[in-house]
Amino acid sequence: MLGTQAWGEAMFQNLDRRKFVLTSSVALATGLVTPVAAQLAKPVLTTRRLNNVMIAVSDLDKSVEFYQKLFGTPALDGDVAIIRIGDGPHFLGLTRVKNGGLPGFLSYGLTVDNFDPVRVANALTTIGAQSQITHRARTPEIWTHDPDNIKIQLQHTSYGHGSGLLGAVTQRVPPEAKPAFNLKTISHVTLTNSNGPRSLDFYMRAFGWTVQSKQGAAWCFSVGEGLDCVVFNATVNNPNAKTGINHACFTMPAFDPNTVMGILIDHGLEPIEYGNSALIKPLTCRTRFRQRANNGGGPRHWLGTAELYFNDPDNIAMQLQDISYCGGSGLQGEVCP
Repeated sequence: MLGTQAWGEAMFQNLDRRKFVLTSSVALATGLVTPVAAQLAKPVLTTRRLNNVMIAVSDLDKSVEFYQKLFGTPALDGDVAIIRIGDGPHFLGLTRVKNGGLPGFLSYGLTVDNFDPVRVANALTTIGAQSQITHRARTPEIWTHDPDNIKIQLQHTSYGHGSGLLGAVTQRVPPEAKPAFNLKTISHVTLTNSNGPRSLDFYMRAFGWTVQSKQGAAWCFSVGEGLDCVVFNATVNNPNAKTGINHACFTMPAFDPNTVMGILIDHGLEPIEYGNSALIKPLTCRTRFRQRANNGGGPRHWLGTAELYFNDPDNIAMQLQDISYCGGSGLQGEVCP
């Protein structure tokens, strides 16, 4: 019988190197799990893309007018306005706040391989995660929550908040006017979590994500295809954190922060200094130049990596980046290991 070290070395010969790097980092950062044990724990689901981001707004008509000018004409589905991202099916969804709630992010959505709502629910049960299957007309939709009660939707790869069993039958709305930005993808969602090791444990056991890039303690986890990722703090331990989705990011071709800031200003947003949270309020915009200490900039890009944020009429934060952005270094954040 092989000793523990020899057995582990033999197993690693057949393991993906990126996953080995991830689990080694997790073990070193948290002491939560050994690399061998983590590698042998097969995730229960395989995710493919970031599919959607849902927000609740105080005035749906006002927010639709705001986002329509920037991102494009939405399709109205009952009390939800759906703005397609790129060629779809991915989308940003807006709905009115309900039951005395506050404006903000409601959930983010992922697509999964071999989608079947019952199979997905059963898979989540095996890792102790609760789920709920709801029905919008004939379309089943499945929901779960991470350890910080952040709501996650899991759907078929063709899901677009449409009709049919897969939610894939969607309506195309002729644009009323050309939007300011030609969005292509959902780049990432950044979460505010309270306990890094606990978040790592959940997301690794559920989805087995690999690290795409790091910005200090903020790790960008690859969702699957493309450069889509979910970002959270891998080492934080703050029981008093105000947890939830901090912001969502969308990409466009030929991103230039100076041009994008100018467009936002032309649409009535106020430019503010980055790093002063007291200045952040609805309808403001700001640009950060992320430095080398947080894996920004690099050779020939000494100013840092430009990252641009704006806040909508309800003070909900959004980020805009180049389609090559992966959360890494370089001028566009395009250099990832």
